[in-house]
Amino acid sequence: MRPSRSWWLVLSVAVWVMAAGCVVNPATGKRQIRVISTAEEIAIGRQAAPKFEAEFGGRVPVPALQRYIRRVGGKVGRVSERREVPREYALLASEVPNAFALPGGKVYITAGLMLQLSNERQLAAVLGHETGHVAAAHNVMALQRQMGSALLAELAAAAVGDKAAEGAKLATQFATALANLHYSREDEYEADQLGIRYMTRAGYNPWGMVELLNRLLAMSRGEPGRVGEMFQTHLITSKGIRRAEAIIRRRYRQYSRHEPDPHAGRFMEMRVLLERYLKRRR
Repeated sequence: MRPSRSWWLVLSVAVWVMAAGCVVNPATGKRQIRVISTAEEIAIGRQAAPKFEAEFGGRVPVPALQRYIRRVGGKVGRVSERREVPREYALLASEVPNAFALPGGKVYITAGLMLQLSNERQLAAVLGHETGHVAAAHNVMALQRQMGSALLAELAAAAVGDKAAEGAKLATQFATALANLHYSREDEYEADQLGIRYMTRAGYNPWGMVELLNRLLAMSRGEPGRVGEMFQTHLITSKGIRRAEAIIRRRYRQYSRHEPDPHAGRFMEMRVLLERYLKRRR
């Protein structure tokens, strides 16, 4: 039985849509089929951000801390790919250790995770990793898998329209989906690799990434209940740590893992400031 003319028409349209949405990601060199535009990606982040931030305690209301997070994040963000997507870095008040990257470039670290770090290069590793998710469009691709391409495209189009009547509903749908976003193991490895690239370009010792991953893995074994939420969305394994070490040894031999962080003192000042804020809040 020969395919009907209408069948060929449907197939042609499908192929055209796939071709139009197929792009080569500049961070990874991989082809991706994205069902939403960059403008829609940014609109999703804008719609979801207020409710998403509220779910994690809101932004820490200490200007010095927010400036510090923006400064460190800005250093890694400026040397990343996909510069058409704006970057915004912020510290959330939740005491549960975690970090997030929303579509459209909004990157967050929680107070709980910042308190687990001991120097600035580890912070740069966190923000570099999440920036890697933005640059590689991992969050967009994960949303497509989780929500379905058709629904995501429909909601993204509505987000660009930003209709007042639909705003609250859209914000809730996106915030819920993003809070439960799951990355694949390969996404996590790739974000580590990109994070190493960005933090090194920004002048940080890339061994900070290995320090971070070892700390998180130790927490997952020693305090599984405390970091369970983070490990639902971020996969951290011994294999991932070995891969990060191999990348650093191969590409960044000039760095020593035993070299102290020259910015550790500045980081500890900020951490003490955060501890004081949380103590007052309690």
